[in-house]
Amino acid sequence: MTIALGTETLYLAYVNHACGMFKIASYRLQHAYDQNILQLSPFVKNTMIHKKIVAAIKMHKRALELIKEFRDHVRNNWSLLADNYEIEIMSKQGSIGKLFTILIIILVYIIIVFFILTQYISILLDIVIPLNESRPRKFLFPIEYFIDQQKYFYIITIHIAIGLSCIATSGVATESFSLANALHAFGLFKIASYRMKYILSDINPQMHTAKKYAMSRNRIIAAVDFHRKAIEFSELLKTSFGKMYLVLFVACVCSASINLFNLSRIITMEKEIVEVIISVLFIFLHIVYLTLANYAGQEFINYDTDFYRTICNTKWYNAPLKTQKLLLFLIQKTTKCYKVDAGGMFSPCLEGLATGLSMSVSYFMVLRSA
Repeated sequence: MTIALGTETLYLAYVNHACGMFKIASYRLQHAYDQNILQLSPFVKNTMIHKKIVAAIKMHKRALELIKEFRDHVRNNWSLLADNYEIEIMSKQGSIGKLFTILIIILVYIIIVFFILTQYISILLDIVIPLNESRPRKFLFPIEYFIDQQKYFYIITIHIAIGLSCIATSGVATESFSLANALHAFGLFKIASYRMKYILSDINPQMHTAKKYAMSRNRIIAAVDFHRKAIEFSELLKTSFGKMYLVLFVACVCSASINLFNLSRIITMEKEIVEVIISVLFIFLHIVYLTLANYAGQEFINYDTDFYRTICNTKWYNAPLKTQKLLLFLIQKTTKCYKVDAGGMFSPCLEGLATGLSMSVSYFMVLRSA
C-alpha cells in the first residue's frame, strides 16, 4: 500500500508537468495558422506553418517520452526496495516533498496577497486619514492600458491578480515537480548508503570464507546497483531540466542586480516607504530562490559523499580478502563526488550560491557607477 501510494503520488506530479507540455503543444498548433502568416507569400507561408506544426508535434512527443521515462524509473526503483526500512526512507522523502510543496504554496500566495493589497493602501489612507483630494492610486509596477487607469482601477487590479496567480501557480507546479524528483534521488542515495553500511552484518566469523565472500559480494552489488540508479535518475533530471535552470539562474542574477539598483534609486530619491518594502521583498525572493536551488544541488553532493564515507567506515578488516579488494575499488571510484550541473556551465552548490550572490552585487555596482 505504501509503495503504491508513494509511486502514484510522484506519478501525479509527472502527469501535471506533462500536461503543461501538452498544453504548449496545443498552443503551438492553434497558432500555426496566424493571420500575419497568411498574408505572406505561399512559399514562406507554407514553410512557417510547416515549422510550427513540426514544433508542436515534437513538444507532444517529448511530453509522452518524459512521462513514460520518469514513470518507469520511479516504479522500477520502488519495486526493488528490499525491506520496510527502505520503504520508510522513500515514504519519508515523499512526505518531505509534500510538506515543502505546501509551505511553498502558502508562502507564494501570501506574498501575492500582500502585493495585491499594497495597491489599495492609498484607498485605505483616504478612509483613515482623508485629505482634501483623493490620493493617487498606484500599481505594483508601471503598466500601460488603453483605458483610464484611475477610473478602471479595480478591474486592472483584478487582471493583475489573475496574472500573478497564473504565474505563481505555474512556478510552484514546476518547482514542486523538480523537488519531488530531487527528493526521490536523495532517497535512492540514502538506500545505497544504508545497504553499504550493513554489507558485513550477520556474517559469522566462523563461516566458511567462500560463503562469507558470496554474501558480502551480493550485498555490495545491491548497494552499488542502487547507487548507480540514483546517479542515473539524477542524470535524467539534469538532462531534462539542466538547461532550463541555467537560464533561470542567469535571469535571477540579472534580475537581482536590477532590483538592487532600483532599491538604491528609490532610497536616493526618498520615495514612499511602500516602494522600498516592495523592492526589498523582490530582492528577498531572489535570494530565497538562489539559496533553495543551490542547496538542492549541494544535497546531491552531500548524499554522494555520505555513500563514500559509509564505504570508508565499513569494518573491512573483518571481510574476506576478495571483499576488501572490492571495497578498495569502490573507494577509488567514489573518491570524486557526484555533482549535478545546469547546462554543463554551472554546478548548483553552496559555492555556486556565493558565486551567484557575488555576481549580483558586482553587476549592481557596475549599474550604480554607470
